[in-house]
Amino acid sequence: MTQTYDTVVVGGGIIAAAAGQHLAAAGYRTLLVERDDYGAGTTSKTSRLQHCGLGYLSAASGSIAAFLARPRSAIECFSLMRRAMQGRAEFVRTAPERVRPVTFIIPLTQANGVPRWKARLAFWLMAASDGGRVPLDLRILSASEARTHQALKGMAGLEGIRGAMTFTEYQYHWPERIVVDTVMKARAIGMEALNHTAVTALAREGDLWRVTLTAAEGSRDVLARAVVNCAGVWVDEITALAGAPHIRKNTGEKGTNIVLRLPESLRGIGFETVTAAGAPFYLIPWGELHYVGPWDSASDGRPEGFRASEAEIAAILDQLGRLFPGLSPRREDVLYSWAGVRPRSLAGDGEGSAPAVREHDLTDEGLPNVFTFTGGLLMTHRDAGRRLTRAVSRRLKPSGPPRPLDPAAPSLDGLDGVTEASVNHAVLHEQARTLSDILRRRLSVGWEPDLGLPHAETAARLAARHLGWTEEERAAEVAAFVAETAREFGLRS
Repeated sequence: MTQTYDTVVVGGGIIAAAAGQHLAAAGYRTLLVERDDYGAGTTSKTSRLQHCGLGYLSAASGSIAAFLARPRSAIECFSLMRRAMQGRAEFVRTAPERVRPVTFIIPLTQANGVPRWKARLAFWLMAASDGGRVPLDLRILSASEARTHQALKGMAGLEGIRGAMTFTEYQYHWPERIVVDTVMKARAIGMEALNHTAVTALAREGDLWRVTLTAAEGSRDVLARAVVNCAGVWVDEITALAGAPHIRKNTGEKGTNIVLRLPESLRGIGFETVTAAGAPFYLIPWGELHYVGPWDSASDGRPEGFRASEAEIAAILDQLGRLFPGLSPRREDVLYSWAGVRPRSLAGDGEGSAPAVREHDLTDEGLPNVFTFTGGLLMTHRDAGRRLTRAVSRRLKPSGPPRPLDPAAPSLDGLDGVTEASVNHAVLHEQARTLSDILRRRLSVGWEPDLGLPHAETAARLAARHLGWTEEERAAEVAAFVAETAREFGLRS
């Protein structure tokens, strides 16, 4: 008998996970389907920052009068900033173990045109947006203080600097685990979840949607009262499966980062500025290393968008060299790189992207009870879950009673290193099916400086008996993990 759900959520990134969690908590019988693994797509290739929302106010770095002369744009920027600050406060308070504070410094130069009073105003607005629940710790430095700050040593144009500001950002030290945690919490309150399973067909059948699911074991169909499309940069592909390729809501923006070992003076400190084109540019601490970027370009969801090109790496090195001429960074200094494609809401004219985060009810566009989400951000994922649940509730009532959103989670103490207990837990309780699932998204070793490569053999041996791998399959898994790491992180032999 074909199973029927209230909602089928398509996707396994942080927005899909949050949508599934909130829908299940509201009483909807929910199935989440991800074609790869939870958190394996864009979520794993972000800047890994819980941004405070300062970037949304950058449009006012010039004339405030000119900024306010476009009221619709100004209101949208303020709304995005407020959501970012509220999401920051909510996450830092509810999951402090998944973030860590990082001190950032922004030089105030003639080029970026930000006087100190504007900096104070921007931070006052941000603090007011979340009631100051998670302090920003703003400190404005004078020109003389900025010139002697250890993080600005060797910066180009230091003699003409107007000052600097330091403040606290929060860094997700493991975004993939946040997705897994969210999916597991949702499963604990009744959501069903399938990874390594693709949605390959969508067809209307009476008042329901017939959803075809395809995995290595074969295909099967389920029925759904509603489809919630949170497939990130691929949302339009899912809409096309429903027979509506003309409905386009999404575009993509590729962001590339490189990883370097920078001088001791920068250890543990983040640096933020803008490129000559006005794009944000960061030096973000990562243990003893820094990742530098992003270098942004238009992209779609094709696999090459998730790999750094040599031209992009060269552009980042050039920008870094312009900022800090004394570093003279070279290609051989790059330890590894990564790239991801951020989903962006399509602009109203159908060309280019808009900064807005939007949920779309496609009922009036010919797809009854199909909802999509575009422009989703890790830092506001819980807000996205609430918004999508409200959108669904305007069309459908849940079939079950409400449940607690955040049930008590089992302790994961001692389950991070590559041990028999940690690998067993990943496979038996958290649906890990591949070495990459285990080492990058269930255990954090895949994001250590060695990218988890020294642990591949041990993890494969421990997982083999639960996953039924033969010796040949175990060796193939190790080889696949090594090849994937080299490909996705640009390792050079």
